[in-house]
Amino acid sequence: MKLAYSTYALQTIDPFEAVSRVRQIGFEGLELNVGDDWPTAPGRLDGDTRQRLREAYAEAKFPAPVLMNLIGLCGMDEDTKAKERALAETCQLAADLNFDGGLRVVTSTLGANGGDWDACRDRVAAAMLPYARIAEDHGVTLAIEAHVGQELDSPEKAVWLVEAVGRPSVRLNFDHSHFHVLNMDLRHCAQLCAPYSVHTHIKDGCLVGGQVQFQLPGDGSLDLTEYFRVVRDVGINLPITAEVSAQIWKKPDYDPWATARRCFDLLRSARDAAV
Repeated sequence: MKLAYSTYALQTIDPFEAVSRVRQIGFEGLELNVGDDWPTAPGRLDGDTRQRLREAYAEAKFPAPVLMNLIGLCGMDEDTKAKERALAETCQLAADLNFDGGLRVVTSTLGANGGDWDACRDRVAAAMLPYARIAEDHGVTLAIEAHVGQELDSPEKAVWLVEAVGRPSVRLNFDHSHFHVLNMDLRHCAQLCAPYSVHTHIKDGCLVGGQVQFQLPGDGSLDLTEYFRVVRDVGINLPITAEVSAQIWKKPDYDPWATARRCFDLLRSARDAAV
């Protein structure tokens, strides 16, 4: 099972440096965050830079990148047209960076609706249809991530959404941290999400005074070795992508490369122990 990293934790790092150094650490893939505040935002990458990125990924022997853009697709009372434009630009970038013929994946979140899931889920499913069509137009699969603190916060809800939308371009990003902090069983969550998962994130977390505190994978109560056994058993045959929370990378003493190295060492040790 391959290990990958995310540039969500590398907001200020040049993407070409990121590819090189992440490869040197030992990771076998690199997710690109393409939000507006990252150097890889679609509007910042001209055709020449996109070509150079394809070449850098190929030279590193990485697969074409999964793109992460936390657009908050279905947040209540937000500018839907702006979100559609952002998704279309992100999907076009995913297509432009796809040099190996693999699945083109963009992962995002739904955003908050300020209410109960049962009250908003039909509206959310209907609101997803234009985004599904945008993804289809670009040959992209949209991987939705369930997120603690938003209405879509359980594997049951995530599976319901995919089946309600009913389009092959809408699938899931399996990030168990959002379930783990709510004390949901790992195997149960993985079994439900496995048939629809096209991407993963891995981190740890807990509740402190009722507030979510995310941690590096292996620094909390999530048994990483058991995690690798479970995802293998349920058939999630995907790169396991370390995601460092903004709660960590926004700290003034944050060291991006020491953090990346720690993530790799913890994940590799757990993966090897799970064999």
